[in-house]
Amino acid sequence: MNKPLQPPTRERRLNGISAYLGDIAALIAELESGPSVQRIRTFSQVAADDVSAALGVLAEIDGLGVVVHGARGCAGALAHGGAGRPWAVTNLDQRDTILGADGVLSRTLRRLYEQHRPWAIVVVATPVVAINNDDIQAVATELGDELGVPVIELRTDGFRSRIAATGYDIAGAALAALVQPQHGRRHDVINLLAFEQGPGLRAITQQLAALGLEVNVLPAGAGSDAFARAAQAVLSVAVFQDEADVLRRELDRLHRVPFLHLPPPIGVAGARQFVEAVAEATERPPPAKDERGCDSELLGDRRVVVALPPSQAFAVAGLIEQFGGRLAGLSVDWVDSLHLEGLKALSATATLALRIGAGQPFELINWLDKLKPDLLIGTPTAAATATRAAIAAVAIEGDELLGATGEARLVARIARALDAQRHGFGGFAAGTDYNPGWMKRSPDWYIKREVR
Repeated sequence: MNKPLQPPTRERRLNGISAYLGDIAALIAELESGPSVQRIRTFSQVAADDVSAALGVLAEIDGLGVVVHGARGCAGALAHGGAGRPWAVTNLDQRDTILGADGVLSRTLRRLYEQHRPWAIVVVATPVVAINNDDIQAVATELGDELGVPVIELRTDGFRSRIAATGYDIAGAALAALVQPQHGRRHDVINLLAFEQGPGLRAITQQLAALGLEVNVLPAGAGSDAFARAAQAVLSVAVFQDEADVLRRELDRLHRVPFLHLPPPIGVAGARQFVEAVAEATERPPPAKDERGCDSELLGDRRVVVALPPSQAFAVAGLIEQFGGRLAGLSVDWVDSLHLEGLKALSATATLALRIGAGQPFELINWLDKLKPDLLIGTPTAAATATRAAIAAVAIEGDELLGATGEARLVARIARALDAQRHGFGGFAAGTDYNPGWMKRSPDWYIKREVR
């Protein structure tokens, strides 16, 4: 069993930025000039961290045992196991956090295995364990030998990085260690890397399968069989490659499975290009072009803000002009060197306002008040914030955007939002949550350059 590496944070590994407000051109120049100037928030509202991001990835895996090593009221509250799922929390108390909890962890692992018989177990560290410094790896090695199943450490702590995507990296490294070496290569098998399952992922899987390929989806919805096939795949491709970056690197490093770099299959054209590229890489005939995208004046020259995770935001930004609108601003959770080409493509078309920050609704609502867009397309949380500011909003998530059906779904939601706006529904009085004096401040009032 390969011991998972501990990836550096996104800030160190990819020059990641979690706080910024300005134009795209200035940020591109900063990213290209070397290590970015790190910025901090002197006041911050709650947002996801690496622990919650990693747990979200593990929650999608079928039959995987998960032990959250921490206090029940800490990261244990984020457990996504549900009834009957092989999840457990060590439920550390004050004594455990001071004296160590190796014994508690061993007992929890044994009990989880006896009750559920998972094919593998991942032990997720939390901020509590970062304090008491338990030797999780030693316990994992001992219990793996005793139980006869892989037991892997996943060391997150919630404070090394300000970018939740670091949790994707740590989870990706741990999951790659569960892939066992295989003899031979199957040229009819590809790995489709995705961290979330739903109708969009199923649609893309069906399009790829129509090429005559066996699509091994990993890790969303995957069980032990999918992990066993992963090392035999002829290549890997990711739905959102900025999320799966470490997982695809580790599959290449450990098992020599190459990775095909592609933009996400969002919209009719995006999905077609995605499938055609896979067909070419696997030497198969391209699919028939039987679907057309929405070429309409749906947006009627309205100014639109997109507020989504980075790769999703760049893809949806490309649809705004197709729908007859104008891109007024972009709000993303983080940006790193993986997004440089996407930023350049956007900067070539317009001078664009850019906001970087996960959560922070007080900051987002102030920024929107200055931009005054006609519509926001974003995550449910961002859409709710925009609605409270009397801005028409469309809520949509990553899986819902995938493929031709994703474009149709987005078009239908935009049409409903604009219809509600015309009839006076969907918003409250702007600025009701904040006093007028605060709203006069710059939206980046709490973003400061870090001093070392």
